[in-house]
Amino acid sequence: MLTTPIHKPRSRWAVIGVMLVAAVMARETTEAGGLCIRCDSGETVMSQFSPPPGFSRVSAADQGFASWLRNLPLLPSDQTALDWRGNSVFQPGDVAGVLDWRLLGEVEQCADVAIRLVAEFMESNGDGDRLTFRSLSGQRIDWSKWLRGNYGVDDAGAVIEYHPASLRQKSRTEFDRYLTFVMTYANTASLRDEWMPVEDSVLRAGDVLIQPGCPGSGMGHLSIILDACEDVTGARLYLFADGYTPARMPVIRQQVESDPASAWMTVPEYQALQSQFGIGRF
Repeated sequence: MLTTPIHKPRSRWAVIGVMLVAAVMARETTEAGGLCIRCDSGETVMSQFSPPPGFSRVSAADQGFASWLRNLPLLPSDQTALDWRGNSVFQPGDVAGVLDWRLLGEVEQCADVAIRLVAEFMESNGDGDRLTFRSLSGQRIDWSKWLRGNYGVDDAGAVIEYHPASLRQKSRTEFDRYLTFVMTYANTASLRDEWMPVEDSVLRAGDVLIQPGCPGSGMGHLSIILDACEDVTGARLYLFADGYTPARMPVIRQQVESDPASAWMTVPEYQALQSQFGIGRF
């Protein structure tokens, strides 16, 4: 059991900043709903990234997670990724694409992109009652229990506590609060322990690469595969997306500046691109 705080580090003025960002995002949520802000660019992962010559997309079930990821909306190519404060963090051409993404605040960092995608998919498909994540200290945080009680932490900030309470109605606001709580107390380490590893030879959209991080930093990194294609020999290429710390919109990586076609890459190519985080595993 941990004896040190399990939440993510926050700056001294982060509470005020989160309140301001939350107020802005509450207005955006009224207009746009869940995951995206604009939701109207007409661009998606699938429409913007055609497989290279000789490759075709790996088949995916119509209502499955892989198909859903392919249809995630992107910002127009002339718009840049924003961080949680609203500042631009990339110039056009720095990355292959930017997901149209309604950040929930400073807490939404690299591992939280995967948490958010899994949660949004399950809730949108009527499976939210099965939604659960494990905190870094080992406790389960359930969406269904969230609506029937109150989660908190002990006085040391090390152990999550739960107390039953009156039933609350499902709403976008409650779901955002649940996700924010999960993101505060889960990270790359807890996902690494919770999610079973997969074999590289069967990687597909939705699989995540968890890297250990810079030596001595204690901070890992997580990227998620948004799409996969293969040639007649079965060799596969992937589109990788990641968030970051400080929190920002997720971006699709590329190997060559201003060349979105170079976003399709092998696992070793992506690991070389992100070599500062170590090799990692899926």
